[in-house]
Amino acid sequence: MSGGKVEERTYYSQALRRTQPYMVYLPVLDGNEPLPLLILLHGRGGSHRDWFEQTRALRYLADYALCVVCPQGDDGWYTDAYDGSGAYESDLISCLLPHLQATLPIALPGRAWAIEGLSMGGYGAVKLALRHFKLFGTAVSHSGAFDVTQSAQPHPVFGDPKADRGFRRQHNVYALVEEALCRYPYERPVLWLDCGLQDELLASTRRFHNHLHFIGYGHEYEEQAGYHTWPYWDRAFRTALPWVARRVGAKSVGETR
Repeated sequence: MSGGKVEERTYYSQALRRTQPYMVYLPVLDGNEPLPLLILLHGRGGSHRDWFEQTRALRYLADYALCVVCPQGDDGWYTDAYDGSGAYESDLISCLLPHLQATLPIALPGRAWAIEGLSMGGYGAVKLALRHFKLFGTAVSHSGAFDVTQSAQPHPVFGDPKADRGFRRQHNVYALVEEALCRYPYERPVLWLDCGLQDELLASTRRFHNHLHFIGYGHEYEEQAGYHTWPYWDRAFRTALPWVARRVGAKSVGETR
């Protein structure tokens, strides 16, 4: 087993008109093969440092030839806000990803790219993969906040439930998976959902899981003991990682030597 290194880097975001930080994990390898990419999203109130500071992700990643990038999403729901007050989807898709392609030894988008997150980031991972299916072949949600666009209250990102109904639908994962079924199977991201049995978002995750099952959108689904806390997300990340690695074609570090 060989470890990798984590660095904090920055790029200039035209979408947000400021310099943005991100964390990047790169394995230590002898070969020159391009690496599969995992974008790892934080939750509401979190930061780009969370996954590496709050979990043992480094220990789990040490076995895989996989590049992992954690963006800074603030509380923007990885969405371009209805009123133009934030552009976090454009930031990630149009600014961060081209920067990564220009500066990191990563594979081409598609099957070799995955996106994963917790809570707000769990919603963001699934939403972005469905909206940008040519970029991400796999999406993983831990404790996803899937009902955010269906709130009966005005929302700082998604607007008013009546006046901004059309905007909300564009970012509603229920509608997006139905649209995905109208595309060829290879244009549909493969989904993994999980949630803790004591998590306040368990009902939200179950509703989305049931909707996927009802419309016939194949996916992986797991429930295990845990709350809406880092000990659960640590275990959830470790559980999903081998599956993600297979999906994106991440070799074990030993295979690359």
